[in-house]
This record gives sequence, C-alpha cells and structure tokens, in this order.
Amino acid sequence: MYKGSLFERLSSSFDDNLYDTTEEALYASIANNLSRIFSSNAGSAEIAKDYGKIDLNNINLSMKDSIELIEKNSEDTIKKFEPRLYKTKVGVSRENLSFNEMTIFIQGYLVVKGKSKKVSFKANLLKNGKVRVYRNDI
Repeated sequence: MYKGSLFERLSSSFDDNLYDTTEEALYASIANNLSRIFSSNAGSAEIAKDYGKIDLNNINLSMKDSIELIEKNSEDTIKKFEPRLYKTKVGVSRENLSFNEMTIFIQGYLVVKGKSKKVSFKANLLKNGKVRVYRNDI
C-alpha cells in the first residue's frame, strides 16, 4: 500500500488505511500536496521562495493576462513541487471570479503500476481563504 509522500510520512499526516487501493491513496496524497501549494503564498516558505501561488491581490494586468499569468505560474510550481505529475496543464475557470472564488483545473499524467495514466484534479480557492483540492474524474 502507498504510504504517502516523504513530507506526509515525516509529519504523520497521511493514513493509508483510509483508502481501498494504492491508486486511491496516491491520488489523495497528490491532492494533499496540491492543496498545500495553493494554500501557500509564494515567498512565504523559508526553504523555497517560489513555493506556493503568486499573490493574487497584486496582479496589475488585464483579466486575460492575469489568468494567463496564474495558469503559467501554477503549472511551473506544480512541475517543480509535485514531480509525480508530468505534462501538467493548468486552466482557470472564469465563472466564479466575480465572487472572489477561483476554480483551477489541473491535468497531467501519473505513473500508476508502471503505466502512464491521465489524471485530473480540481482546486477550489474559496473567498474565506480555504482551498479544496480533489480528483476530478475525466
């Protein structure tokens, strides 16, 4: 059974007994890591200045350019800090932006049991500052 990432094992924050399969546990571990990335602001982690999302309050670009910047920055951050995903693509939904909420779609590939598998996650950045990341079935 999958036992979680190194961080999860060191912090005892992952219980593999909650999942029926190794694959489900792996998806949950990746969702946990993505949640930590989107819950952190770039520059706030002492060990890596580029860990986390960019400051969404200080983007002084057009809406289109701001969304493109968020997508590109998110892709780069995920590629660097979630290496289990590869060929990662990120898209921002334009639907809830006026309510100070953002939905980010993350697609990529993951090696499961020696085979490449396409996976999709959805990150909801809520106006109360909470982040919810879960697997989004394709």
